[in-house]
Amino acid sequence: MYDIYVIGAGGHGVVVSEIASLAGYRVVGFIDDDPSLRGRRILQWEVLGALDAIPDGATVALGIGSNQVRERLLKEAEMHSWKLPVLIHPSAVVSPSANIGDGTVVMALSAVNARTSTGKVCILNTSCSVDHDCVLGTSVHICPGVSLAGGIRIGDRSIIGIGSCVRQLIEVGEDCTIGAGSVVVSDIPQKTTAFGNPARIK
Repeated sequence: MYDIYVIGAGGHGVVVSEIASLAGYRVVGFIDDDPSLRGRRILQWEVLGALDAIPDGATVALGIGSNQVRERLLKEAEMHSWKLPVLIHPSAVVSPSANIGDGTVVMALSAVNARTSTGKVCILNTSCSVDHDCVLGTSVHICPGVSLAGGIRIGDRSIIGIGSCVRQLIEVGEDCTIGAGSVVVSDIPQKTTAFGNPARIK
């Protein structure tokens, strides 16, 4: 059993900490920059303090929902030689030919199919489906209940909103936001927001 620190003591961090525990890690505690949380117990784990409470070379999970913050913490991890394991909920199904990037969390009841690859520190949230040959960039968030058909490409730091579906072979650029419940049937250029059925750029 390896020790692991969880950065982020909010709701997402709580979910990540439970997945880490189920995956066989011993959660040392939460790391959070809110000084009012220090010493508080959340579930059975204590909030230990800010990032300087993590020793160099430690094993760390990122319990932060913001794509931009996770990417910033990825750079922090590289500076301090933190290890960022892939965390997969026991109820998730991940193809043996999928390539899941360091620090990515695959949550309960998710499915990741053949030859899909993700960048580092992605979130594949509850009950999402990522079909064959998808390519996700760094720090992407696939929200709960999202369905990605085969051969989709999603750029760095983009978020696909809860309950959305994306048609096969679509490309979503970097830094995009797809609104909740959207149906994406055409490519989405980088740094845009799109939503609706069909999803339109706003």
